[in-house]
Amino acid sequence: MDKVSLVNVLVGAVLPLLVAFVSKESWAGWVKGTILAALSAVGGLGTEYVAGPANFNLTIAGWSAASAFVFGVAAHYGVYKDTTLQELLAKALYKAPVPADAEG
Repeated sequence: MDKVSLVNVLVGAVLPLLVAFVSKESWAGWVKGTILAALSAVGGLGTEYVAGPANFNLTIAGWSAASAFVFGVAAHYGVYKDTTLQELLAKALYKAPVPADAEG
């Protein structure tokens, strides 16, 4: 496995955690999926650019983004879903509002 592919796999593994961190827990799944797709696109373009700015290939960047997205979805459902780590990240940035009757 070359260095670019390894970086792409690692980016795909981290993206679901990043999505959990930047999105609200109550947001719909399609919104989180859209965020994951956008981050995958940025990651794919960035990975291809870092690999060789002079030889940038948009097709390879697209495949890189698609593979990061697929790997990110697989990592979410296969590893991170309903884990303490993902729950902590989901609650770290955005706090769910406390109902008025629950306040002391």
